[in-house]
Amino acid sequence: MAFLTEADTCRRYVLPKLYAAGWNDEQISEQKSFTDGRIVVAGSKVKRRPQKRLDYLLRYRRDFPIAVVEAKTIYANPGDGLQQAKEYA
Repeated sequence: MAFLTEADTCRRYVLPKLYAAGWNDEQISEQKSFTDGRIVVAGSKVKRRPQKRLDYLLRYRRDFPIAVVEAKTIYANPGDGLQQAKEYA
């Protein structure tokens, strides 16, 4: 099997499972940024950290998000993204 990136895993495995579970495109937001990134001040220098970006946000209604899905490469352990998904949720 060829090396699969996280994006490949999303397209091949995660998205089809979401559709099979009854979710539709209006309920699924992909690659959603939800912060501008933390501002860090070190002495007289100010730096913005990277944005936080989740893989999938599932919504019951447009204004009612109910779940975060964090995808990892197929070779990663399922628990590798668990803490990250908890933080995002």
